Amino acid sequence: MAKKSAPVEESTASQPSFYLPKELQTILMAATVIFAFNVWEHFPGIIPNHYTDIVSIYYRDGVGIGPHGVPYVDYVFEYPALVGILIYLASLLARWSSTTFGTSIVIYKLIVDFILYIFTMVAIIVLYRLTARFRVEPRRIWQVFLIMPSFLMFVDYNFDIMAIAFTLLALYLVMFSKHSGSALCLGLGVCAKLYPGVLLPAFLAMLPSWRSRLRYVLITGAVVSGVNLPFMLAGFQTWFGTWTFLAEWGIENSWLIFAFGQLDPLAHYVGLAVFVYLAYKVMIESHRRKMPSDEKLLVRCFLLGLAWLLGSYIVTPQMALILLPFYVLLPTVSILAAYASDTLNALIIVFWFTEMSLGRNPIASDNPVQWIALARQLVWLGLFVQGLYPSRLGQWIKGLLRPLAS
Repeated sequence: MAKKSAPVEESTASQPSFYLPKELQTILMAATVIFAFNVWEHFPGIIPNHYTDIVSIYYRDGVGIGPHGVPYVDYVFEYPALVGILIYLASLLARWSSTTFGTSIVIYKLIVDFILYIFTMVAIIVLYRLTARFRVEPRRIWQVFLIMPSFLMFVDYNFDIMAIAFTLLALYLVMFSKHSGSALCLGLGVCAKLYPGVLLPAFLAMLPSWRSRLRYVLITGAVVSGVNLPFMLAGFQTWFGTWTFLAEWGIENSWLIFAFGQLDPLAHYVGLAVFVYLAYKVMIESHRRKMPSDEKLLVRCFLLGLAWLLGSYIVTPQMALILLPFYVLLPTVSILAAYASDTLNALIIVFWFTEMSLGRNPIASDNPVQWIALARQLVWLGLFVQGLYPSRLGQWIKGLLRPLAS
């Protein structure tokens, strides 16, 4: 890693586990203000307000309209089971509290926001403790987490912060050899969003034996199966419709749109092949590099996250939140590149609804939105190559610039 600073305020070893240093308290207060702004700008009834999937879901039959139903049983729900459970409980309480739609949607949104706020605070607390573990300046939490466009715009846009909190907990626990707890958290992360699962190879490589790896996989699989099993037993076809829905979804904000038709199923297989190849390169090349095992785990997680975002045929802007913790924990990542990719990522949603209001299709290959998405992925590709071959890329860039210096 790049130069390390003096240890952060971690005389907390003598403090109780719930102790929050003043620096962390300040960060949490700032995050609370930002989160509150997110709640306000996405709040139903506020004019103008910004679109959010959280509010949009409430307008569906079975959620906020018609007879209240159970997701995956009474209707197809395209989100993983932990999100479905949250939506079911929040909408049930909201509809029980009020008979009018206008009031119930406000109550529903506040319940969901409260849960997401808890996950946001957990993610930041764990991230702060990881900065101490890796001797990284906590100010990077301000630089490449709190003020990043993706955090400012998407923390209350969808449910990704749930997956990120569980992923950071899994990372933290495996660092301290709490393998079972780490596997439990990673499994819950997959139940909130699928992509934490792509980090599994990095966690397995961190473990000391094949027996411990098998145990980790079994616990993670048991958690995912346990959360989904009740829905599978209650209505397998409807539950399976979640995966059918995702499989039939077209290309969205991926470079694949420039090579395939929007609904071409071949693009899904090509994207998967790209991800598998990139993930293979991550594990092989990082194995050859000499670095501490903790740092190797971080690098692998970051690069596997990038590989997923480069190979997936669906790359919605909120998915970029998975990268922000690694921008913090890996000082070798260029802040300029992080800002560039994240700004482009935010611009996708900024122009998305503008293009729709003008009657243009934002997912068409000739639309400016897709060119912005392509530029974002090109920056991610640069970060991926730099992370995979740091010394080789540095030598190549120096060679490229040498004629200019002569």
